[in-house]
Amino acid sequence: MGLLSLLVACGTADSARPARSAPTQVAPPREQTELYGIEEALRDALSGPWVHVGTGPWPGNARMQACAFRNERVIVVNAYCGVQDTEAVRLDVYSPSRGHVRIYAESKAPISVHVRRDYFTFTAESEPPPGRETEVAPLDLSMSFSQLYAYEQERYEAYLPACYGGVERQKERSGCLGPLASKAAAWGQQNGAFLERASDDWYRIVRELRLLAVRYGKDPK
Repeated sequence: MGLLSLLVACGTADSARPARSAPTQVAPPREQTELYGIEEALRDALSGPWVHVGTGPWPGNARMQACAFRNERVIVVNAYCGVQDTEAVRLDVYSPSRGHVRIYAESKAPISVHVRRDYFTFTAESEPPPGRETEVAPLDLSMSFSQLYAYEQERYEAYLPACYGGVERQKERSGCLGPLASKAAAWGQQNGAFLERASDDWYRIVRELRLLAVRYGKDPK
């Protein structure tokens, strides 16, 4: 069992205790102007132990169940959280101060035993935190699973602008939508190496999500 899995087990027990009155700790804002970088999001996800928030249906994904976890910096969601290993994985990382990163990978066999060269689809996207003009309530790391679901539903329906890139069925795709259009080149430079080769942090998280899915996941009926 991986280190994060052991820490999650301990964190789950703690999460069953009565809620504390102290405010949720959030990492201080960082002096950065770029969109949330993919590798930055992975580092945040690995910055501390995960506590299981919940498992259940997820907006835009009627068939699969999702598992959500949190640490002191971010919320991590495995959108395809089934007990059985699948050919695809989708990771969503949510930061209150930095925004949202999504990574999707797909191969022809169970994804957890494959590497970047085996993926025929490997894409990622970044978007800033929702502004006041979106009428999407801010993300709070203390959200329950039902509150997180409601947040994601609002975010999903708001069609927020994002920058994206990678390969989809072996075809390259990239760009930035709406007001983020001017950031396309910078986003590609920031994240291109990861999309080309992936990273040790990515593979570590994929393995940990697989182990945790066996414990917390639910297969489609």
